[in-house]
Amino acid sequence: MLTKSQLHIFWVRATTLVLTLSLLTDLSGQADRLDLSTPHDAIWVHLYYLHPDNYDPSLSATVLPTSIDSSRRVSLAIKLKQVFDGSGLYVHMNLLPTESDYLDTATNQAFYTPFPDRMPEIYLEKQGSVWRYSLESADKIEELHRQVYRWGTDRLIGLFDSRAERRLLGLSTWQYLGFAALVLFAFLAHLILRKLLQLMGNIMSGKKMHSLTKFHDLNRRLSDAVSLVLLVLILRMLVPVLQLPISIAKYLIGGLEIITTVFMVIAVVRLINVFTAYLSEITSKTSSRMDDQLIPLLDRILKIIAIITGFIHVLHVLDVNVAAILAGISLGGLALALAAQDTVKNLLGSVMILTDKPFQLGDWVEGSDFAGTVVEIGFRTTRIRQTDTSIISVPNGNMANASVTNKGVRVMRLFQVNLGITYDTPPELIEKFVEGIEEIIRTYPQTVKEDYYVRLTDLKDFSINILVRTHLRVKNYAEELDLRQALILAIMRWAEVLGVRFAFPTTTVEIESMPGQISLSPHPKTDAEEMDKKFENFFDQLRAQIPPDEDEPFVSDD
Repeated sequence: MLTKSQLHIFWVRATTLVLTLSLLTDLSGQADRLDLSTPHDAIWVHLYYLHPDNYDPSLSATVLPTSIDSSRRVSLAIKLKQVFDGSGLYVHMNLLPTESDYLDTATNQAFYTPFPDRMPEIYLEKQGSVWRYSLESADKIEELHRQVYRWGTDRLIGLFDSRAERRLLGLSTWQYLGFAALVLFAFLAHLILRKLLQLMGNIMSGKKMHSLTKFHDLNRRLSDAVSLVLLVLILRMLVPVLQLPISIAKYLIGGLEIITTVFMVIAVVRLINVFTAYLSEITSKTSSRMDDQLIPLLDRILKIIAIITGFIHVLHVLDVNVAAILAGISLGGLALALAAQDTVKNLLGSVMILTDKPFQLGDWVEGSDFAGTVVEIGFRTTRIRQTDTSIISVPNGNMANASVTNKGVRVMRLFQVNLGITYDTPPELIEKFVEGIEEIIRTYPQTVKEDYYVRLTDLKDFSINILVRTHLRVKNYAEELDLRQALILAIMRWAEVLGVRFAFPTTTVEIESMPGQISLSPHPKTDAEEMDKKFENFFDQLRAQIPPDEDEPFVSDD
């Protein structure tokens, strides 16, 4: 039978043994948790002991180099996790290497980078038998922290401690309040930024451009897009302050980055619209039409570059291997070129058209299969409006190789006719008729007074031919037709005054005289004095009918 003192001694020894075994068990478990033998274990220790349920930053700091002061190690460990959370970088523990002798495949060295694309500055290296963050990574943590938490927002993080608060769906009360405040702030900031940007755009554009309805609408749309971009950027910098769980922050921050990219592409596209509107306003005052056809091409090229750049950035945010996609595109480039030979041919044709400038917008061009006014020069085709107002699209590859007559660059229009008069016209009358046609050409102000010809050129089967050739200074096709008509009518009236008859293909049996009959052959009067009088009377009347020349500088509308 044990005495009371012996029972007390036994109880003390048993309790001591139990406490000792418990302590050894805890230390053993703790030692397992502090195991840094693999990159997986090192990152696990870092993140596990900064979780609100297991918060012990001194244990988390063991993954940093031992050469750093202990208090600074704790601060750097906390800031590094805040950088991960604020950047929306989620660590997939099942993908981390679990080999103690892990080697980087690219360099064959013992180091591991958790986020090589998003944050290559942070990596672990093997130091002896354990894995820790490198000293270079430790030196970069504070700089990265300032980049994620800008404008001094890192100071707001320490104002709230949600570890001891009750949570609803994983979030503390202050986080819900902070999210509501951000939404209200976003709404008010968008209204203010939009008004300020519209005002700035109107001031920068000047009164003349502001008076244009089209530009005013473009400026309003650009201001809306830019204000949304600025707003999302501000939200992107303020959301990390809420210290949301990484499972939520990953999608929220990634979504904000994608939205920012989309809004930026929209803003750039609208900025290009404003830019091209400015250029169009400037080029409308120039005489050259080359700039008019370059502006649409420049507009399309800039927009395509903006959209492709935005699309690549969205793929980068979604952790898609853009380099592999580009490599695949380069490998398939040959096959794509072979499959799209016509497209490449037309693209090169458009470059040749813009380089050689055989025609411009508004020119009247004629080819073997088309004739009309050039209305658009695109990447693949040139659009031509024909005389019946229909549009024909000609591939640029064909246009570059075809024989195209550009009548839009004509400085003058050619007027040329062959007049056939009858053989019974006396030589004196022919000379006066030629002299009168020359005077008609000199009388009209739109005709070129140099290098014109009115000559008797040929004796045909049924007519004596007179060539009439001169050039006309007219602005467009309608004026050309009007002047041609006036010249032809004047020639016909002059022939009527002189009694000159125009010949036409006939077969005539002529009997000079019949007994008892008067000859049917005409006997025009060739008296020089009488012909001069007719000449003066005719041209006095003609000059009175022709409006005087306005002496304006000649500019062709074609």
